[in-house]
Amino acid sequence: MNTLTTFFNQVSNQLASWFLPHLSQIALTIIVCLIALYANDLNKFIKRLFARKHFIIRTVIFIIVTAFGFGALTLFVTPLLIKLLLLFGNIYMPWLLLVAFIVLGVLADRKNQI
Repeated sequence: MNTLTTFFNQVSNQLASWFLPHLSQIALTIIVCLIALYANDLNKFIKRLFARKHFIIRTVIFIIVTAFGFGALTLFVTPLLIKLLLLFGNIYMPWLLLVAFIVLGVLADRKNQI
């Protein structure tokens, strides 16, 4: 059992050393995938809220939500996700990333995105 644990730790550390220099891009990818999966639902909700408003108001709301809302979400949540991933350490981070992308794939499949 000790050799299996040692092997698991070595593989995890090696994978983490490969991922760490690219962690900001990986976290950004996760955030952008989540936004891509749920942006349409949010846009439909906002469209229902402002459907009867003037064209200019709808346009301004659309710009605020897409440019500033999704942009701010991307800019501010990505560093938080990086810190969260680093909290798990080198041993669990590669496996957590694998699970995260599998979950994103399952979510995309359920929403008929793939």
